[in-house]
Amino acid sequence: MKVATFVIIALFVMSSAALAISPINAMPVKESQINDMGTPDGREGGETIATAWMIYALPFADTGNTCDNIDDYDEVCPYTGSTSPDVVYAYEPPYDMCVSVSLCNSYYDTKVYVYEDVVGNVPLDGCNDDNFNCVDPPVSYTSWIESVVFLAGHTYYIVVDGYGGGCGDYVLEMDEVECPQPCDVICVGDPEGEPTCYDGYDDHYNAGCNATPPIFQIQPVGDTTICGESGVFDFDGSTYRDTDWYQIYPCGGVPISITVEAEFGVLFGFVEGIDTCVAPAFYSYTTAAECTPTTLTEYLPCQPFAIFVSTDAWDPAYVCGCEYSLTIEGYTEHCDPTPVEDTTWTTIKAMYR
Repeated sequence: MKVATFVIIALFVMSSAALAISPINAMPVKESQINDMGTPDGREGGETIATAWMIYALPFADTGNTCDNIDDYDEVCPYTGSTSPDVVYAYEPPYDMCVSVSLCNSYYDTKVYVYEDVVGNVPLDGCNDDNFNCVDPPVSYTSWIESVVFLAGHTYYIVVDGYGGGCGDYVLEMDEVECPQPCDVICVGDPEGEPTCYDGYDDHYNAGCNATPPIFQIQPVGDTTICGESGVFDFDGSTYRDTDWYQIYPCGGVPISITVEAEFGVLFGFVEGIDTCVAPAFYSYTTAAECTPTTLTEYLPCQPFAIFVSTDAWDPAYVCGCEYSLTIEGYTEHCDPTPVEDTTWTTIKAMYR
C-alpha cells in the first residue's frame, strides 16, 4: 500500500527555486511559479514535427513565445498531465555527438524533451522539466537537458513545452558538449537482497515508513558495505522511487559515517521519527552526483534511526536496477532497550526474503 500523504521537508535552495526533498517515495505535487506568461508575437519554432524549424549547425540559439500555439505533445519527466502549447525544432547531426539543450533563460515554467525520428521515442536523458543547475534563471523551474546523445543518420525533434498549462517567452540554446563517461559502480559487500523494482512494484522489503505497516532492514552492529539498487517506476499512474531504509539504534557519543557511491544522482542520510512513522524527517542528509563517493558523518543521539538511500529525483532516466554501494562505519554499539537475540547477517537477510 502506498502512502498518500506527502511529508515535505525543505532542504535547500538552488538558484531562485526552493527544492523540497522528503524520505517519502511518492513524487510530490509541484508548485508552478509562472512569473511571466509572455505575449504572443509569432516568434517560435514549428507547430508540429512535420513543420519543425530546421537547425543546420551548432551552437544554435533562438527565442520565441508559445502562447499562440497549441498542445501537440507531452512527455513525463517526471510530471504528467501537461496541457501547455509547444513548438518544435529539428536537427540532423553530421556525426555522433552529445548535445546540451537549454531553456534556462526562459520566462515561464518550461519543459523540454527530444524525439529521435518519431514521436514518443525519447532517448536516454532526453527529457527535463526542472533543472536546478540553471544559473540565475529569470524565473523558477526552467529546463535544461545537460547532455543527450545525438547519433548521425537520425533526425532529432526538440520540443519546447511547459508545465501544466503554462506558456510564455522562451530562450532555446543548443550546443555540442563533451560526452560524460559512463558510470559503473563496482560494489564489494553484502547484497541488499531486494528484488529489482518495476512498473507496478509495491515495495514491502525495506520501504521503511513508505510501507504499511512500516518495514526496515535491521542493520547489525559493525562496519559493513551493502550493495543495493534503486530506481524510479510507475505505480497506479503515479511516479515512485525505490527507497531503502536500514535501521540502526546507536547509543550516542561516537561518530557514525555513511559513504554512498551510486549509478544515479543519490539522496541519502539519517532519518528520525521512525519509531512511529507519523512524521519521519531527515536528521541530516546530503546528495551526490553519479559515481561520486560521498560521506556523511554524525554524532547521533541514542534513539532509533534509519539510514536512507534513494534517487535524488523522480527522474525516469533512473531506471530500476541502478546500483549503489553503501558503507557504514562507526556503528559499534546497539542500544535498543528491547532485548534482541544475537543473529547473523544471513539470518537477518532471510527475514526479508
